[in-house]
Amino acid sequence: MFNGPEAEARRLNRDAAYIVHALSEEHYGPIRAEVAGDLRKDIDYMFETFIHKDEVYGYKRALDHMSRMHNEARKRRDQRVLTSLTLAIIYMRAGKVGDLAKPAIDAIEGYIDEWAPVADENSGVMPPSAD
Repeated sequence: MFNGPEAEARRLNRDAAYIVHALSEEHYGPIRAEVAGDLRKDIDYMFETFIHKDEVYGYKRALDHMSRMHNEARKRRDQRVLTSLTLAIIYMRAGKVGDLAKPAIDAIEGYIDEWAPVADENSGVMPPSAD
């Protein structure tokens, strides 16, 4: 009941919804778009650098890397980076949990799409698609 993928998914879904909702509050107004842009870059970087290169250990390495960056941002009291990395960590963990954590992924992707839409196909860190 308190452990396992179901509990992890519930926590991730709750945390993602809470943070995305908090970002819609007025006091986050100045950094809202910057957090979304940083978040898009963080997620793209983690997939390109860790997950696509190593399916077995990629998620663990990506989460370890983001956790170190998160701790550094906390020490610097950099709210923008801290919020972006928190959402990126939730996104990565939700991706590993799977369908149970789909609401967390949907909330984060919806936030990114609203506040940091891709200007063109080649604007992110990820390589252009082969379409």
